[in-house]
Amino acid sequence: MNQNPFNSTNNPDRLKIAIALSAIVGVSLIINIIGINWGLPSTIGWAPDELIPLRVLEGLEKGFSNGWYYKYPPFHFYILALLYSPFWILHQFQIVDIYSSEIYTILFYLGRGLTLLISVGLLLVLYFLASKVFDRASALFSLLIIIVSCPFVYYSKTLNLDIPYLFWFSLSLFFYLRILERQQLRDYLLFSLMAAIAVATKDQAYAFYLLTPLVIIWQHYRYLKQVDPDIRFKDALLDRKIVYSLWVGFGVFFLLHNLIFNLEGFFKHVNLITSGSAQIRPRYEQNLWGQLKMFRQSLIHLRFSLGWGLYFISILGFLKVVSKIRKYRLFAFLLVPLVSYYLFYICIVWYSNIRYLMPILLILSLCGGKFIAEFLGRRSPYLAVKALAIIAIFIYSFSYSFTLNILMVNDSRYRVETWMNENIEANALVLGAGDRKYLPRLEPYRSQVITEPTLETVTNLDPDYIVLTSAYDIRRFESGTPEYQFFAELQDRKLPYRLQFRYQYRPQWYFFNRQELEYRNVDDRYIYSNFDKIDPEITIFQKVRE
Repeated sequence: MNQNPFNSTNNPDRLKIAIALSAIVGVSLIINIIGINWGLPSTIGWAPDELIPLRVLEGLEKGFSNGWYYKYPPFHFYILALLYSPFWILHQFQIVDIYSSEIYTILFYLGRGLTLLISVGLLLVLYFLASKVFDRASALFSLLIIIVSCPFVYYSKTLNLDIPYLFWFSLSLFFYLRILERQQLRDYLLFSLMAAIAVATKDQAYAFYLLTPLVIIWQHYRYLKQVDPDIRFKDALLDRKIVYSLWVGFGVFFLLHNLIFNLEGFFKHVNLITSGSAQIRPRYEQNLWGQLKMFRQSLIHLRFSLGWGLYFISILGFLKVVSKIRKYRLFAFLLVPLVSYYLFYICIVWYSNIRYLMPILLILSLCGGKFIAEFLGRRSPYLAVKALAIIAIFIYSFSYSFTLNILMVNDSRYRVETWMNENIEANALVLGAGDRKYLPRLEPYRSQVITEPTLETVTNLDPDYIVLTSAYDIRRFESGTPEYQFFAELQDRKLPYRLQFRYQYRPQWYFFNRQELEYRNVDDRYIYSNFDKIDPEITIFQKVRE
């Protein structure tokens, strides 16, 4: 069993590790805080699927009971509600208006800041996890890979639930490995607790825990068999460790979902995510060939997330670890929840997205860290040359992911809003065609946003200006539909509107292929992510009046 990385009698080594870990976390904070103001002030922000303050305030109004529900489970709502509670109390006494732009923006920053802090916690948990599976040097290099990965840089600064649920999931992995090492009741209970919180933070986490308990039960049976050769499998199932942990897991799930006071809301939530508007449309043929194509696309997503250099390093590290799997027994057990997740979530929804693959990316990064640690071993020949090569790869990967920050800070909508302020009349009617999150902030104008615009819409509203966004355009609609016809005729200049302004920030250097993010019609190249919502191309048409 590996020792706690900080339980070393060698104080200089402890100090070096602490300094290195602090430096990595500090660099990550600096990288991730850039762009944390993206799209603010705003009532909804620009990041898709953010848990905006309004949703939390709506839950507070109902006490998260009496039929309240949303497309996400309630645990992170509770944490944000506690964070917002001082302002909520002041609002109840009419001292402040919590819905005013100033206070609401503060809530937005508090929520995004909380995600930033949780990302630090996630890094620390992953460090101890990698130290347990491999060693301290591998753990540090693993963190370096993670902090320069695109999804980690993006989701560590938004109010999405990906970083929070991954934090609780990683904690459950830590106690899962401790169960396999020590077989102590405390670890069983803590594993169940963290697993229940992970599922109550984001539903998809359920898939991690379908195969994992089977491994725990089997290993527990083997452990008892060593103590008493006559023990039966039935006895292992009824052992207090298993029974108590099941009670904790289901009990915490029951409490966090507030099933006593909000059973109706719970069933509405389940119906929404299984058959309602939150259902994901399959992107692949629902057969074996479709699964193989989706697996290939998943590898492409991992490559895009890490960049070519760190992707190959992580894959090589994974293959090397698997080839010596008996030596790295704990890592073998670590693969079980990931296999369970892929089989019972991704394969079920028939959809591969960059953020859905973040758990796999994190564990794959541990292998990349192990590969680099061995590659740069003290006795390794040509160490200086190898070190320079690794440094070059990390510089490239940093530049690669930092491009997202550059695009967020220079998002096209900032420049477009300036143009609109200078050129659009105060009494003009502005029609936003698409999702409000992907458009410039139109609140200062006499405006209307239509997510499914048609020619009839334009005729009835007769807007002075129409604003389009490349993040929500003709590619969303099938040929022949009224929405498709609207976009086609507007862009072909068949409507009485002329192009007035088009803008997208285009830095001189791109470290990733932006076309992969923007062309949905090329499935083999397109990256399914929310990154294409950053810095969309905005087009403004003005009505030609006789």
